[in-house]
Amino acid sequence: MNDNRLKCWLVQAGFHVSDPLPTGINRALANETTPLMYAARIGDIDAVKALLARGADPAMLNADRNGALWFACFTDSQACAAALIAAGAPLDSQNVNGATALIYCASAGKTAMVQLLLEAGADTGLMTLDDFTALELASNPACLRLLKAARSTVDA
Repeated sequence: MNDNRLKCWLVQAGFHVSDPLPTGINRALANETTPLMYAARIGDIDAVKALLARGADPAMLNADRNGALWFACFTDSQACAAALIAAGAPLDSQNVNGATALIYCASAGKTAMVQLLLEAGADTGLMTLDDFTALELASNPACLRLLKAARSTVDA
């Protein structure tokens, strides 16, 4: 995605655009949502890659302490999640409820995303504020099997 196309994308999404483009690339809107978080939330892999290439910070968190990786998981975009992981997005950041991307994906039955996060090294032992792990919140048998296998690897 070239600079002009990215600028148009940013304006259409409601973000302030300045020249040169990398200036303000991490500037947030309401709820501290950055352009990268928004792109991940709508599953726009071209925008995610373009923003990362221009210095968007994959570690930033919004007011709820959710990052771009969490939003990619929410929208079930494996491509966006993989790009964010490769760019250094934190796997184990916990939101205001203590949920990580792995906990969210397990609880929502997003099996492919659970597998992607586990392969990237997500911590299976983290707990929500209510003291539940991803394993305890797994909402389908496939997620449960993946998390049990990951736990047995850690316990070994």
